[in-house]
Amino acid sequence: MLSLAHIGVTATRVGRDLLGLVFPIECVGCGGSGSLICDSCTRNLPALLPPFCDICASPGDFARCQTCAESVRRFDGIRAPYRYAGPIRQAVLALKYGGIRAGSTQLGDMLADYLTENPLPVSDPMVIPVPMHRSRQRDRGYNQAELLANRVARRCDLHYEPSGLVRIRNADPQAGIADPNARADNVAGSVAVAAGVNLAGRDIILVDDVATTGSTMDVCAAALKQAGARSVWGLTLAVASGTPRQ
Repeated sequence: MLSLAHIGVTATRVGRDLLGLVFPIECVGCGGSGSLICDSCTRNLPALLPPFCDICASPGDFARCQTCAESVRRFDGIRAPYRYAGPIRQAVLALKYGGIRAGSTQLGDMLADYLTENPLPVSDPMVIPVPMHRSRQRDRGYNQAELLANRVARRCDLHYEPSGLVRIRNADPQAGIADPNARADNVAGSVAVAAGVNLAGRDIILVDDVATTGSTMDVCAAALKQAGARSVWGLTLAVASGTPRQ
């Protein structure tokens, strides 16, 4: 029997979906109707351009940031088309917290276009989304990383493994933690490779919405490489710099 809490969550999700059908998506940049980011605002998105860290892609006038220079990173690199600011930040927040699930198609296409134009040094890669704990996914109704990863895999004709990683512990939301060391401790041991997934010798493209300190990517990459993955590259819509923001 469903609890009242589960019924309430389901009703909320259905309500959000119905609103999405009745009211068109509005541009997060200018308020125009039709798409999450209109063509005009898309042309003015804050592109992530060099110089940036060649490992975590954190913007800055260096070849490698201090964190990556002093730490052992388990991922091979993170790449993203944008800096986490302006309309792209608002679009990510709308997808992540605003229930604007339909926006994942446009954002996923933007990520796929970037990957096509900026191929990673991988061979026959497997696309895997950063996982969300089942309780949080039940409340939200979807995992935004999974929606983005699915679109990237379909558009780029890559093997997609939606359940390659699983959350075995429900860590606190990273958005509320500013200290990089605390963020790493928060997600440590929270991810594992799903049973029956063969990663031996595979190159992995790990998809998420935003990379901040790289802690989440790192714990995922550690699990993937322990299971036999040859390389793990993070692919996100945006990279945040400085103090983590919501």
